Amino acid sequence: MRRLDRFLAEETSFSRSEIKKLIRAGRVSVNGSTDIRPETKTEPETDCVLLDGRRILPAGRICIMMNKPAGVVSATEDRRTRTVLDLVDEPFAAKLFPVGRLDKDTEGLLLLTNDGMLSHNLLSPGRHVSKTYFAVITGMPDEEIIQRFLEGIDIGEKKRTLPAQLRFLSVDGDFLEEYVKQGAGENTAGTMPPGIVSPDEMQEFCMKSIALADYARCGENECCSAVSVSEGKFHQIKRMFQACGRDVRFLKRIAMGKLLLDPALAPGSYRTLTDEEIKALERSVSG
Repeated sequence: MRRLDRFLAEETSFSRSEIKKLIRAGRVSVNGSTDIRPETKTEPETDCVLLDGRRILPAGRICIMMNKPAGVVSATEDRRTRTVLDLVDEPFAAKLFPVGRLDKDTEGLLLLTNDGMLSHNLLSPGRHVSKTYFAVITGMPDEEIIQRFLEGIDIGEKKRTLPAQLRFLSVDGDFLEEYVKQGAGENTAGTMPPGIVSPDEMQEFCMKSIALADYARCGENECCSAVSVSEGKFHQIKRMFQACGRDVRFLKRIAMGKLLLDPALAPGSYRTLTDEEIKALERSVSG
C-alpha cells in the first residue's frame, strides 16, 4: 500500500504539495470516489486512481522509442528550445531522459527511459553498441571512402575514429553492388571490428527502417548512404564525411544496436517498446 500523494508525485510531474491541492480541488479520484485525502492508502496495481479523468498506473521501467524530428534537442530541459520530453504527452514524462543524444538537426531513433543502468550499458564505450544512420551526402559514391571509414578517420582529435561501416545505397534502397567487395567490412587483420555491424545486418536495417520519403531527399550531385559507428563523438558522422571532402545534407538514425526504428512512426511520434524490442536492446548490450 502507498500514500496517495506520494504515489502520484512519483508517477507524474507534480510535486506532493501540488498533488494535495489537486486532491482538495476534486481532480483526483480513487475507485470513483473523490472523498479522499493525501494520506489515503492505495494499491496502485488494483485501485483505479484517476487524475483529471486519466488513470495513473505505476510505471516501473519505461522504455520509449521516438522518431526524433529536426529542430528539437535531446535534453530533459532547455530554456530556449523545445526538447524531446516536450513531445511526450504522458504523466510520467518528467521521469524520462534520453539515452545519448542526436544533434538538433538530426532525425530518427531516440530511446527515452527511466532506467539508468540500461542507459549506462548502451552508452558505455566498452560495450561497443553500434548506432546506424541513413545519410544523404554531397557527391557520388566512392569506394575509397568506404575503406577510409573502415580504417578510422582523423577528425582532429587525439585518436582516429574507431572502424565504421559505410555502404552506398541506390534511391530505392538497394546496396550498390559495385561498392560491395569480397571481405568488405573487415579490417586489415581480416576480422570484424568490435561493435561494427556486418553488411548483411546493415542491409536488413535499411530495408526495414528507411522510409521512401527519406530516399526522396537525395538531390542532384548527392548520394544515399548508410553508416554504422560504435562510438559517439561530437558531430561524428558529419566530421567523418567532411574529412573525406563531403557534406551531410540529411542525417537520420535508424538503429541502435539491434533495435530498429519503426518506419510507421512519424517524426515527433513515439511508442513504448515491445517485449521483443527490449530483448533486442539487451542482446545489443550483451554483445
